[in-house]
Amino acid sequence: MAEILKGIQPAFCWFEDFQTGQVFEYGSWLMTKKDMVGYALMYDPEPFHVDKAAAIKLGWDDIIASGPQLVSICRRLQKDGFPNAEIVISPGWDEIRWTRPVFAGDTISSQTEVLSTRPLNSRPGEGAVAMLNKLFNQKGELVAHMTSNWFVRCR
Repeated sequence: MAEILKGIQPAFCWFEDFQTGQVFEYGSWLMTKKDMVGYALMYDPEPFHVDKAAAIKLGWDDIIASGPQLVSICRRLQKDGFPNAEIVISPGWDEIRWTRPVFAGDTISSQTEVLSTRPLNSRPGEGAVAMLNKLFNQKGELVAHMTSNWFVRCR
């Protein structure tokens, strides 16, 4: 099993700093009803994201967080966890899945595993880093996972 590196990773700046199999745990985010409803009203106004009665009618205990909001939080936690990474761009995210509902009051934490690294022949001086990102609630239950891809500058 890989060593889990906890907290902010200021030394991880360049493509060469990322190695397949590394696992990082960093950051947490408290889900508030105000933020959940505000996000949903702006970007994902499904009734079960903004109205408790509608959520209960569908079998939830209360409103649930929007999946795209969780992806946004994951990205924010990554940026905070790797503040000095020389990221050029992300060509995309893959296999985004929401596995459990997230409620107001839940605290979301993140874990990232480096799946692969490879130099980019088409972009000299850069490499591709693929990462499996997992979000957990305060009970340690997986609530979402997704693969992100970064193009990172080489030393």
